[in-house]
Amino acid sequence: MSQAIKICPICQARNQRGAAVCFNCGAGIEQIEPSIEAVARQRQPSQYDFRRGETDLAEASLRRRGQWLGACIIALLVACLALTAGALLLARLAGGAPQSPLVVIVETPTRMSGPTITPGPPTASPTASPAPTQIPSDTPTPAPCLREVTAGDSLIGIILGCGHQNLAIMPTVMALNGIIDEAVIRAGQLIRVPPPTPTTDPLATPAPSPALDSESAAAESALALLAFDPFAPTATPTLLPGLMWHTVRSGETMISIAIDYATNAKGLSDLNPEIQFSLCDFSVAFGGPECTVQLSENQRVRVPAPTPTQTAIPTATGSETPTPTATATFNAPLLQDPPEQTFFAADEQVTLRWVGTGRLNADERYRVTVTATDGDAAYSANTRELFFIVPSQWRVADKARHTYIWQVSVVDAQSGAARHVSEERSFVWQGAGTGL
Repeated sequence: MSQAIKICPICQARNQRGAAVCFNCGAGIEQIEPSIEAVARQRQPSQYDFRRGETDLAEASLRRRGQWLGACIIALLVACLALTAGALLLARLAGGAPQSPLVVIVETPTRMSGPTITPGPPTASPTASPAPTQIPSDTPTPAPCLREVTAGDSLIGIILGCGHQNLAIMPTVMALNGIIDEAVIRAGQLIRVPPPTPTTDPLATPAPSPALDSESAAAESALALLAFDPFAPTATPTLLPGLMWHTVRSGETMISIAIDYATNAKGLSDLNPEIQFSLCDFSVAFGGPECTVQLSENQRVRVPAPTPTQTAIPTATGSETPTPTATATFNAPLLQDPPEQTFFAADEQVTLRWVGTGRLNADERYRVTVTATDGDAAYSANTRELFFIVPSQWRVADKARHTYIWQVSVVDAQSGAARHVSEERSFVWQGAGTGL
């Protein structure tokens, strides 16, 4: 093989055929004519002696397959580096620069030197001084409860409202206020009730001892929760003194029970909180015409027990203010049901109900009077109950509707003279006869 070269005349260096300056000495060789030089390519003999046992260090001794394997490993490493760099770039573009790793610097604690003990004079230690003894103060005597009677109040309700849990205090209250009949008190009268004596409830949960630490208290609370049985029967207290049970009989109502035991709707409501008194106005003796109390036969109701006969009468000292005898100002019955102009079909039963404002004497009766407005028929009947069922014979014998006026009065059973007459009310009754 031959090639054209320029030989520098100064340093005899071989330059390319187009070179203008010698690369070795810098002489100008632009005018030198290139000459052709034959180059013999001969295989250079290996100068490495394989007998030395170091063939793994000679690159020329590697086979072609090993050379390809090394090239593949290098290419794989380069590809992994490229993928890692690409992932880091995408993370920077998406959420900002990656967080740098947390570097924890551990400081070697400085060893503190111990305190130096310097001998000195002894220090006086403090002694415990006895705490000053507190002088007990006088316990103030609780003042009596004073209540002014308003419309609809009862003596039972006033006693319970002053904090008493039973009616055993009633004779004392009656003697203290000069009351002869507990069912007769007048509006504006001032009732003085002694304060109740504090008692310990046997069913109350005892308070935890302050000497117990927090861990003991928590352990006891956990044991109490584990021992709690939601299906265990609940202990109920016995009937309080001054009260008794009344078993409801067929036909009895809240009003008749209140009359029998000389109380009112508010008194029964206070003694029986589990019974619902719906739409009751307790400013009225028996809750008003809208008062509704659902009672079932054989149901037990708490009522005031009869007041025992008074044996001790306080001795007058001459300084007492005379209390006028309470007299009823209005004893006319209060009509309750049915409301004004209530319509009854021909096959319906008409029941008239009212409320007595006082207790009937042995010779008194309630007289019910029913009169048809479009006829001359007038009927009356006497009863000691607080209701009356109108007989079907009192209805006009035709198919038309008729309006009836009814009222209730208190009369003397012997003479028949009316003492207290209620207001008038009306109802409409459909006739069931065959006439016109």
